[in-house]
Amino acid sequence: MIIDTNLNINKKNGNGDINQELTRNFNISLNQSLLFAEKFPILSQKNRRAMQFSVSQAKYNNVPQNGFNFVEVTFKSKRKKFFKNDQNFSVDLDDYVVVEIENNGIDIGNVTDFGINVSEKIKINCKDGDPCYKVLRLASDDDLDSHLSNIHEEDAVLAKTKELATIMKLDMKVTEAEWQLDKQRLTIFFTAPQRIDFRELVRELARTFRTRIELRQISTREEAKRIGGMGPCGLKLCCSSFANENCHVTLDHAKTQQLSNNVAKLSGYCGRLKCCLLYEYDTYIDAYKDYPPIQSTVFLPEGRGRIVKIDIFKHKILIQFDQNSGFKTLSSLELDKLNSEGKVKPPERDLSLFANLKKEEIEELKKLTADY
Repeated sequence: MIIDTNLNINKKNGNGDINQELTRNFNISLNQSLLFAEKFPILSQKNRRAMQFSVSQAKYNNVPQNGFNFVEVTFKSKRKKFFKNDQNFSVDLDDYVVVEIENNGIDIGNVTDFGINVSEKIKINCKDGDPCYKVLRLASDDDLDSHLSNIHEEDAVLAKTKELATIMKLDMKVTEAEWQLDKQRLTIFFTAPQRIDFRELVRELARTFRTRIELRQISTREEAKRIGGMGPCGLKLCCSSFANENCHVTLDHAKTQQLSNNVAKLSGYCGRLKCCLLYEYDTYIDAYKDYPPIQSTVFLPEGRGRIVKIDIFKHKILIQFDQNSGFKTLSSLELDKLNSEGKVKPPERDLSLFANLKKEEIEELKKLTADY
């Protein structure tokens, strides 16, 4: 997306009166949508500041939002951290703030939450105590311009890193670069099938860009989160929209929900098990407490059969007979009656969905749970 934006804000005197001339001329090209995604929120903040519009005042009926000690700041590619708001800055959602980070550095990100919500998140996620770094200031126009300049330079960093990796014959895929606001650190993200020795690459990059270089290997899940895309459901990938923490999904989640063992259906854009397998997992666990295990033996007048499927939504149980491989559907009430009469016995060994797969099929499914 190519953006030509002219933003002119003239301030008058010291009384705070603002005469604004906001002119936008967007020429959109789909091949640069990432630039638009990074630049538009910054431009929006400048416009909102010029028009003296406050999200928090509109949401909380003009009650000042002072006194909240912590804020949640989101950096590039949905990376989130909590910071202390010791100076009680009045922040709004999507406002850019400058924060302190390790090694006495500073960085910039936008506020995605504050107040009581953040305090509750810290209790859950920060087991080692409260955050130690703080918000230094609200981002000025100079800070925003520096941030935009860094974003523009990251394309050149990626190109140079890929060139050096090719020359050094490193088996790695460079995916993204991220400048720190003060340019004291340059972080480059990559994926690789195994651990590699990139010390020479780091030295060459340090000589080229004259700053501290950090090469960080990320998983395929993290790569999909950073790149984004559309899932098979037709919506944006969960990891790049609302699910900002990487999920730990195992075959047990698919097995419990009686899903097909088809690798193509179980794997997501990242080539690993879909994160959405977690969403209904707890519901299935609670519902199955009222039913016998899959492959339990059921004695019916028609003969002996096994439970092959349980529909927790319609409360129906599918029985397959051992002799003629026929099927019969029972209601949960009918199964409860048989169970009370001692005509339902649990399986003696694991005969569930993935139990009868071949070794090659099991290994292929296990690859979906690998970290890299």
